Amino acid sequence: KLLPTTSTCYYNTMSNNEDALKLLRACVRFSFASDDLLQALSQIMTLQEVGEGHIFVEEGQEITQFLVLEEGTLARYKLGGEAMQHMNPTEIQASFGPDDNNAAKNAAVMLDTLTGYGHVSGAMHCLEPDEKAFATVVAHQGPAKVWTVPSADFRRLLQSDASFSFQLLQFAAKQLRQETKVSRALLQGTTTKSRGMEDDFTAGSVLRVMCYDTTSWVRNGFVPALQAMNAALQKEHHGNLSKIEMDFTEERLGSHSAAYAAGYQAVCTFVNDVADQQVVQTLSMLGVKMIAQRAAGFDRIDTQAAKAFGLTVARVPAYSPYAVAEMAVSLLMAVNRKIAKASARVKMANFTLDEGLMGMDIYGKTVGVMGTGKIGGILCNIMMGFGAKIICYDVFQNQELIDKGATYVTKDEIFAQSDVLFLMMPLLPPTRHTINMDMLPKLKKGVIIINTSRGGLVDTKALIHGLKAGIISGVGADVYENEGDYFFQDWSARHIPDDDLVALLGQHGVVLTAHQAFFTKEAVQKIVSTTMENLRDFGAGKTGYDHPNNCIPQPK
Repeated sequence: KLLPTTSTCYYNTMSNNEDALKLLRACVRFSFASDDLLQALSQIMTLQEVGEGHIFVEEGQEITQFLVLEEGTLARYKLGGEAMQHMNPTEIQASFGPDDNNAAKNAAVMLDTLTGYGHVSGAMHCLEPDEKAFATVVAHQGPAKVWTVPSADFRRLLQSDASFSFQLLQFAAKQLRQETKVSRALLQGTTTKSRGMEDDFTAGSVLRVMCYDTTSWVRNGFVPALQAMNAALQKEHHGNLSKIEMDFTEERLGSHSAAYAAGYQAVCTFVNDVADQQVVQTLSMLGVKMIAQRAAGFDRIDTQAAKAFGLTVARVPAYSPYAVAEMAVSLLMAVNRKIAKASARVKMANFTLDEGLMGMDIYGKTVGVMGTGKIGGILCNIMMGFGAKIICYDVFQNQELIDKGATYVTKDEIFAQSDVLFLMMPLLPPTRHTINMDMLPKLKKGVIIINTSRGGLVDTKALIHGLKAGIISGVGADVYENEGDYFFQDWSARHIPDDDLVALLGQHGVVLTAHQAFFTKEAVQKIVSTTMENLRDFGAGKTGYDHPNNCIPQPK
């Protein structure tokens, strides 16, 4: 089905019995086999010497052979059905070749590599006719010498002698016992009854959810919402869904805690939970089918891996944009009018007034807003109420703001003109470290920078340098680029090893809060209700791109 590219040298030779037998005797996978079985198996092996990028097994297609590696490296890629549908066989083959045409690689997730003399791939899958491949197997990073065994011939060989089949059965039983013990331990250690949940639902299916990074507001918000949702489901099922159960852990999702999801069909995550490729693969192996992100941002979720492994990812696209915009203004006023410093003085009975508390009028000043989406647009409207001149930078201009008097300018112009600069953009490769060493000389001296969006928009070292040099007079931030290790945790009695964070906290004119801009009653209610709806819709059969709040990018 798949054709070789011009860069792939590919030919078959009939196997040399002695070379094949020597290879089989070195295989750990066939350590159980008698010499008679190895001799017979060597007779049906064929040597293939191929170039980089040659595809041996294609995801979703019938497995017609298994592989025994002699030289080189094999890689397993998960492409996902969507990716496969948009590429023809020649494009897929070429994409894995040395020319690095990345059409397929950009849509693929590398699961693992196989290297070394005598490694085997796919032998057990060949036992069942019409078995479909879970992943695509290719020659990786150079040519490879691989012996192939046709699936049909392997099955006929096992059927020809009962002792051959019995040897394989003994090996499979041993492996099954070992893996079952591990699985049982995982399930027993991680599946517990949800507190406060009722057990009298008998019709339909139950969606079990593990909620990571749980704090008091999460539990206090979701427990009554679950009860209300389940009461509604008892009256009217959505699809086959009759009940949602949720267990809570204070642990954040990561490689160390992904196993907690054994026995659950979904996980509920927050902004600092990490669902990278390794974690997504683990979740998939444990049977998890959905990631319900209880936030708008999902930059810590590998959506490409989720798509490849068939997981649905849904988020809360908007909760209270007013909350974040209002927090940005609050930070501005706290920095500008030295609120924290003034309050600390008064609490120490120091009622003096000096230049250290002096701020400036916002009226008449030039306020720059980088990113004029929903939140940025609300912020512009608030700042217009101060009587400020509003200038904006965004790849998409907001005509409503222009009609109200805002002006769109270039990036260099917004740096040079702004007395106050708000960062309201999403974190994307082009926006990462918008504040950096190279742009510091472009800033208007004495600018106040406010960031309630994403920590990665700012290079912290550059920010500290700008503060020390007097280029930046103040900073108000609700985010920090390495906040994942610190925010939402108590470090007050511990040493903080992050020198940049320590230096930032020690700077005069800096007000830093721990990602609380979203945190209003209205926003939390919206987060909880939308997350519950996302889980309900998934349980009712709305998966992948069909989910109303899907956040996996669709293929172009």
